Amino acid sequence: MSDDFKTAKTALAKLHQDMEAINRLARPSYLGVIEQMERTLEPIRRQHLEVSRVLEMSGAAARMQEIISANQHWQELIEQTTAASRIADSLAAHQSWLERLDFVQHDFSHISQLQASAKLALCDTSLQLTATERLMAGVDFEVIRNRFQIEMPVIAGLESSIAHVASSYGSLAESLREISDITRLPAFVLPGATREIYTTSFALETLRPWDERDEEEVETEIQLVAEAELETSGCIALLQQVDPGLARPYIGARDALHDKNADRARHILSSLRELWNHLLRRLAPDDLVAAWIPGVLNQKDLLHEGKPTRRARVLYVCRELNNDPLTDFLMHDTRALVKLIELFNRVHELETDLTDEQLRAILLKTDSWLMYILQISAGNFHK
Repeated sequence: MSDDFKTAKTALAKLHQDMEAINRLARPSYLGVIEQMERTLEPIRRQHLEVSRVLEMSGAAARMQEIISANQHWQELIEQTTAASRIADSLAAHQSWLERLDFVQHDFSHISQLQASAKLALCDTSLQLTATERLMAGVDFEVIRNRFQIEMPVIAGLESSIAHVASSYGSLAESLREISDITRLPAFVLPGATREIYTTSFALETLRPWDERDEEEVETEIQLVAEAELETSGCIALLQQVDPGLARPYIGARDALHDKNADRARHILSSLRELWNHLLRRLAPDDLVAAWIPGVLNQKDLLHEGKPTRRARVLYVCRELNNDPLTDFLMHDTRALVKLIELFNRVHELETDLTDEQLRAILLKTDSWLMYILQISAGNFHK
């Protein structure tokens, strides 16, 4: 792990502790912790600039420009000063964040806490996105294709889906121009979207040979992967609430990771393919989606041969959020998951077996997607 990354991680951990201590005070002041955040940004910025230079040299800058720009945008928002009155005028619109902070009553100190909490979340987001940039800089789809002898349509489909995920994440970032725009969304939305991009990049990273991977990057990955696994550990509980019948085979797939059965990779990958398809249909059943479609302004690509498309189902799941950039991101993110599973399945068919790290990575990506779509779905809207 690079010195800058270690410095930033340590500083952020200290900031989280400081926030908890300040929150317990009778008359809290958040000016000091916000100033610390701005200082914490310095090593993150150095990492970000270093990755940007690597991307330019690797020729991957065009593909990653949206993510680089989004990261820069988050860093600028951390330094942005938002008038407390602008948030106070519509406290109800920030309900998800207010519930998380567990206020007894709302006053201007609590509004400051809301701003500080959002900025600290942005620091975490920027750090994770910087790690994502570094991983993505090392992704070469042509190398993956040649190494595993993957057919061009499989690689082209994945590369296209990753580009669309990056672009839609950039659009989501552009739509959030102020801290108050972020706190109007449920608190999980931005961290979850960033985690989705990170887990995708980590899954791709595991397809690189070990001798091509930087030791410092591997140390960083271990820590960030562990954090992502902790963040998504509740996905099974959410899945059981929606449909225990879907949870049981998925639990079996996760358990298979620890088996030494030669058939475990096939078991895991087939379970993942079935899961995303059945879950989308469970969250967005044909009859409910069909009844909802007539009220949609833009009905393009919502039906195919009379049946709701994947796009229609994702739009239906996101209907309560009423946020087009987020809906677009989730749609492309879901497609990227499908393409990743397709790639890993093809690698498994052509290779003797997938490694523990590769299986763990595709399971983590699925856990992350599960957590995100279940939180977004109407039944889990404020979880």
